Amino acid sequence: MGPCDLDAMLRSLPGVSGEMLRLLETRDDAAVIRLSDDLCLVQTVDFFTPIVDDGYWFGQVAAANSFSDIYAMGARPLTAMNLVAYPVSLGPETLNAILRGGAEKVAEAGAELAGGHSVDDKEPKYGLSVTGVARPDEIVYNAGAQPGDKLVLTKRLGIGVLASALKKGLIGEDEMMPTIREAAALNAGASRAMLATGVHAGTDVSGFGLLGHLGELLDASGVAARVELAEVPQQPRVLDFIEQGVYAAGLRANRDYLAERVAFAATGARGSGVGHLDDPRVLALFDPQTSGGLLIAAPPDRLEVLFAHLTAEDVEAWTIGEIADGAKGRVTLVGSRD
Repeated sequence: MGPCDLDAMLRSLPGVSGEMLRLLETRDDAAVIRLSDDLCLVQTVDFFTPIVDDGYWFGQVAAANSFSDIYAMGARPLTAMNLVAYPVSLGPETLNAILRGGAEKVAEAGAELAGGHSVDDKEPKYGLSVTGVARPDEIVYNAGAQPGDKLVLTKRLGIGVLASALKKGLIGEDEMMPTIREAAALNAGASRAMLATGVHAGTDVSGFGLLGHLGELLDASGVAARVELAEVPQQPRVLDFIEQGVYAAGLRANRDYLAERVAFAATGARGSGVGHLDDPRVLALFDPQTSGGLLIAAPPDRLEVLFAHLTAEDVEAWTIGEIADGAKGRVTLVGSRD
């Protein structure tokens, strides 16, 4: 569901109160329920349609994506439950491969697979409901970023574009495999590095794209940001495909929803300026990510320590910008094409 439709739907639902109201207002990544003075329960759920044809890798990516919100909050997963929608007419072989891929990822996360639920549906869908735990002082919220913080991203952008190219027959799954493996990688190491460093805020990058999830972090923190386009990592061929108009409808929906919060350092023009938001490097920032990386707001004096921990965890990462003073939620892009 696109961000505009989701906003309208959420506004119609009954209200909640207490800590859960704060988390919903800031659109944080997972529900946090304090069980005692030193223990919190962290819960999330996610599932989606296939982005690749291979059932095993679909299961791997979908499971990794489902764990991502837990890791973004600094929590440790305990249990996972399968969510399956599958056409019975397709037979059991592909579903077996999907569930095997998911189960292996659950085991890699150190969690217990605790059952699940399935329905007969016209199109396959798969994901997990995940429960984790953390101490209250370990929780990393998307609120708390401060001017001067560096923005660190731990996975390349563009899997949504490549999935669209795959569906159109413009790229093969073999060529896309490095991207699939990156998407299937758990954000566990990045989460541990984030906790060991002590950062101000964090989130993961998924369906609303880099700018959508950065925008939520900025809104929750009451700050703005600058993003260096040249520093944002892209998967191979992504910009070429965008130039050809190959991308998912979700990219355009994210762009339309977020355009008003984007500015350009080169001209000072609003995001609606003709010719700017159509730059492939800018459009890539709206690409819906499936199992994207963590986006971390780290104090500048801890940036070196953060990268040392990320390196120790064998996690590649990039500094893509910084938190700034300015209108809440505004993102200034630096290095855009005139």
